[in-house]
Amino acid sequence: MLKRSVLCIFRVLNFILLNLPKINGSVLKNKLYQIGVFVGIFLMMYSCANVGMPTGGEKDELPPVVVKSTPRANALNYQKNEVSIEFDELIKLNNVREKFVVSPPMNEAPTVEARGNRLEVIFNEDLQPNATYTLDFADAIEDNNESNVLESYSFSFSTGEFIDSLQISGNVWEAMDLAPSEGVFVLLHENLNDTAVQTLVPIRLAKTNSVGQFTLKNIRPGQYRLYALDDANRNYKFDQPGEIMGWSDIVVEPSYEYREFVDTIHIDSLETDSLHYRTELVYIPDSVELFVFQHDYKNQYLLSEERKEAAKLTYFFNRPLEEDAKISFTGQDELEDVFMVERSLNNDTVTYWLTDSTIYKQDSLSINLSYIMRDSMDVAFEKIDTIAMYHFKVGEDEKKKKKKKKKDDEPEPIKLLKLKDVKSKIDVFGTFNFYLESPAISFDKNAIQFFKYNDTIPEPIDLELVQDTMRIRHYSVDHRWEPGAKYEMQIDSASIVDIYGLHNGPVNATFTIKSLEDYSTVYVDVIEPADNWLLQVVNKNELVVQQLEIPKSGKLGFRYLNPGDYMLRIVVDENRNGQWDSGNYYEGIQPESIIYYHDKISLRANWQQEIPGWNPHKFSVDQFSRQYRKPKKKE
Repeated sequence: MLKRSVLCIFRVLNFILLNLPKINGSVLKNKLYQIGVFVGIFLMMYSCANVGMPTGGEKDELPPVVVKSTPRANALNYQKNEVSIEFDELIKLNNVREKFVVSPPMNEAPTVEARGNRLEVIFNEDLQPNATYTLDFADAIEDNNESNVLESYSFSFSTGEFIDSLQISGNVWEAMDLAPSEGVFVLLHENLNDTAVQTLVPIRLAKTNSVGQFTLKNIRPGQYRLYALDDANRNYKFDQPGEIMGWSDIVVEPSYEYREFVDTIHIDSLETDSLHYRTELVYIPDSVELFVFQHDYKNQYLLSEERKEAAKLTYFFNRPLEEDAKISFTGQDELEDVFMVERSLNNDTVTYWLTDSTIYKQDSLSINLSYIMRDSMDVAFEKIDTIAMYHFKVGEDEKKKKKKKKKDDEPEPIKLLKLKDVKSKIDVFGTFNFYLESPAISFDKNAIQFFKYNDTIPEPIDLELVQDTMRIRHYSVDHRWEPGAKYEMQIDSASIVDIYGLHNGPVNATFTIKSLEDYSTVYVDVIEPADNWLLQVVNKNELVVQQLEIPKSGKLGFRYLNPGDYMLRIVVDENRNGQWDSGNYYEGIQPESIIYYHDKISLRANWQQEIPGWNPHKFSVDQFSRQYRKPKKKE
């Protein structure tokens, strides 16, 4: 702009100098020349001022800046019900209802509005006397044009003679997989009783950001307990069993200290070996770790029921049954043994297979279903439901008409009982298994033979076929298989009969075992392991693929791993039950700790990988979570 103005002035002066000699004639001519000079000057100045449309300048990338407020920041003895904060540009609010937190908490949320370049906060109830208030907006404030975010903005004032200034900071993670927990409340209680979080409103609170970080501000000196809570009913109390929560076993005492940090701005480029330090005030504790989980809170109840087959009655529950459910026929208790019971792996689904055709051929059955529930005092009692179970053969005649007509002398095909899910290739550590379409009431295991191939010659071997005690239609063979070998199962015709009277045809099922070249091996060396550590190999879905107890030497290996991406993690098995366990606040039990290896493991077929010198004692939850976990936002 300065360059353009200088150029315009130069043009005007040049015009005047060129025309000066011409201003020496008559008065009229002089007047005409003077008028021409001034017109020329005006036109040149106008052209200089209008060389083109304005570009608008560089893009604004700066967040709004506070220029003044009422009251001023950290003001004392402020009693009014309104706070006004003025910025240097127009602002807007993004999801302020979820992000804004006022501390100490209020029964009725304040009204928060953006009006031009001003932010207005109106309190809808009286302020507490002698209290320090913190208005935490997180990242809800943006400028109106470019949506530049004002990060982690908070405003404080006091209704009394002094303002509390201490702070507590830390992180909240999911106990199960160490994902950052976004949008959960962090509560500060000065009442150290264990029941305080269930009955009292906290004196201070904050909310975690997108990476699970929190800062409780404006705290007075004292002793406190910390809790994290996904507060479903927004009353700032842990009074709903389904609410996700976590707590610190340590009583915290906020304070401050001065720490030295490397001053990167003033590093002497000529003296690279010398470092400059700066001293900063730091509020502590500044690295509190809270791990949240959900209690096992759901009461037992029946979700639904179905009768898709004549002899099959299935009942679906919302959670695993404490004890086996029982059924009987209404008014016919003496017939309660005419069925077979099948349960799901989680024992949350129960199927009753009727074995008496005179019963299952009835279109409608009245069933009494009994199971264990718990009342509001967690006392078990028996619940009995009377349920009508229907099964109608709708449209069977129509289906027969639509079938392709057979020749008069062509016999009807015999329906056979088939084996399902018979795999042709299994893992070295796997099991050979199959299941039947319906339960068998007769199974001649003497009619089953197993063979192992020696080159092309099958040689009989002694293997045992075992029926699953819960999933009664499922059968398996557990054996130390030879890698790369070929096996065969033969079952004679009519050796299996199901509840409908169907029998099997002859079965010749061959299957091979994966060769060693199909797998990977991982060797791990753990530094200074504890005696209750479990080392798990987990896949991308966090499912445990293999698991071993870590010996005192810390050296162990996992063989026969399929190619793919995995992670290693250590479970601190406090109760030594061979698995990770969640927590229970009512019993004072924290979730068991998890320590992950700092990197993913990518395995290929016929591959061997070593993990030397893994030191779990240097594990950083924060580093791992930022690299491998996405935030779990609470609604």
